[in-house]
Amino acid sequence: MSTKRKNKKNELLAATVKLVAGGGFEAATIRAIAREAGVTDAAVYRHYHNKEDLCWSAYVGLEEKLIRQKQHIVTGDAPLRQKLHEWVRLSYEYFDEDPAAFTFVFVVTHDPPESSRWITTRQGEFFMELIAQARATGEIRAITPEIALSHFVGVLLNVPRMINEGTLKGPASAYVDEVAATVWRIIRPESDGNEADSRV
Repeated sequence: MSTKRKNKKNELLAATVKLVAGGGFEAATIRAIAREAGVTDAAVYRHYHNKEDLCWSAYVGLEEKLIRQKQHIVTGDAPLRQKLHEWVRLSYEYFDEDPAAFTFVFVVTHDPPESSRWITTRQGEFFMELIAQARATGEIRAITPEIALSHFVGVLLNVPRMINEGTLKGPASAYVDEVAATVWRIIRPESDGNEADSRV
């Protein structure tokens, strides 16, 4: 693929992410995407079959990068508490660098093709794998991985959501320690309940 063609595809993907994150899938019409990317409608169709193909390509490209980062956390040797802190840090740095991309991946609901549906749940599976391992070794209390994931996602995503709404001042990275400590309080072992919370 030529550099010019690759750059044009990247511009279309970036325009799609920006429009969907800002106004939902309805706002991201082919005409609006083309206008945002500075191309004609016909140019969009030279690269993508339709809007769904374009939106899914944008999602997969962003998600694959995040999956690689989270896989690195899962396979590391650090204690769970440090891994959770790193997960929050990476997530919030990603939001601070590109709020639209973060919103597109984590807030917008996607309807993937059946053959590619696995990618939408991969980060959650990584997290539940961490929880299952830590529970088996007694590193955390007896909490099911699914419930731990539910709590984690709720705590993690509310900071970017509130920054997007203007009800919380950014950057998100300013809240890493506090959010990671909150997550730890939710899942820590019972014997840790009376101990003072220390920052990671």
